[in-house]
Amino acid sequence: MAAMIYDGNNGRHVAGSSVCAPGNFSTGSIIEKTSPPASRIASSSRTPCIDELDPPPGSGFAGEMDEFQQGYGKVAAFEDCDPTLNIYRKFGWLHDRTLLHLQDELSELERELKYLDEYDFKDGDHIRLISRRYDYGLLGSGTQSERKDLINEINAKLKEYDELLLRTRQIKALKRPTERAQRSLFSLIKSTQSLVKDESDWIRHSLDLAALSVGTEHGWFNEFLEDSMNNISRRMTRWFFTTSEQRTQAGKEVIQLTSPVRRDNFLRVILTTLALILLLVPVFILFKLQPSHASEVKKKSNYQILTVFLFTLFFSASCSIFTRARRQEVFSATAAYCAVLVIFLGNTSNVVVVTNWLPNLTGG
Repeated sequence: MAAMIYDGNNGRHVAGSSVCAPGNFSTGSIIEKTSPPASRIASSSRTPCIDELDPPPGSGFAGEMDEFQQGYGKVAAFEDCDPTLNIYRKFGWLHDRTLLHLQDELSELERELKYLDEYDFKDGDHIRLISRRYDYGLLGSGTQSERKDLINEINAKLKEYDELLLRTRQIKALKRPTERAQRSLFSLIKSTQSLVKDESDWIRHSLDLAALSVGTEHGWFNEFLEDSMNNISRRMTRWFFTTSEQRTQAGKEVIQLTSPVRRDNFLRVILTTLALILLLVPVFILFKLQPSHASEVKKKSNYQILTVFLFTLFFSASCSIFTRARRQEVFSATAAYCAVLVIFLGNTSNVVVVTNWLPNLTGG
């Protein structure tokens, strides 16, 4: 397929092809409007082809870690490959300090405006307080008071203050990164020596860090699951949670990328299994605890009630820990779960009592 190449000598675009053309390739560049500096062109005994410079789609050429030299580019590549590593400082102290200064400046302007109003009311022209047009000199009052310039200055300062105030609120609402993500980024920076010590100390400000990525609903459980599998076998973790594209992207760097989709799917399987256990196991236990004779009703009923209590407690704790359900939602779900177990217990108990007492009623 033909490609347009900019000819730096003639100042126009010329048609090119994917086949290497004779002549000096350094006089033009793909898409760019200016010729690249000679120092950026690798010396070679042959002319490079366009196909060699332009990687095929989906090759991941631009995102591979091996393509970046140590430095800020390497750190940016680390943060780009894993959303959990998008960690930056909030500079909360600087925001607060600036807000305090702007607040005091506005307080001074407020005092000046109040003083001007009080002066016009007592010693000046009080009509300026009840007529803006007269105060601004639009009704033949002669001179314009200082109030107009003061109001404009207050308005400009309020815009600056309000903008910083709202921006600070948004920044402070950003959640802190997990300790695991913070340690991972620090280890990557340290192992590759991509930043000097003075310029990498920002990662140590734990209380002032912000994570740009939005955590998943079960973020902490994902980390616990991944750490547990790493303790068993790192190869198994890579096989379960790392895609082939992520392996290519990591290159030779000692970094383990995991797919959020694979982690979430694996977690769904675990939570589905847990939900089945919470529903079927207590039913099975209650069924086995059914009294076979009337004399066992009192004793086994206590065990049945204890079973309902323990599994209801475990269900409520699971909803609170593994989900982001609100308090009223947890309460409603727990009440419904407990109601199911109690209804099952009541139905089975009635059947047992009727079965045991039926021979006595019939005289058998």
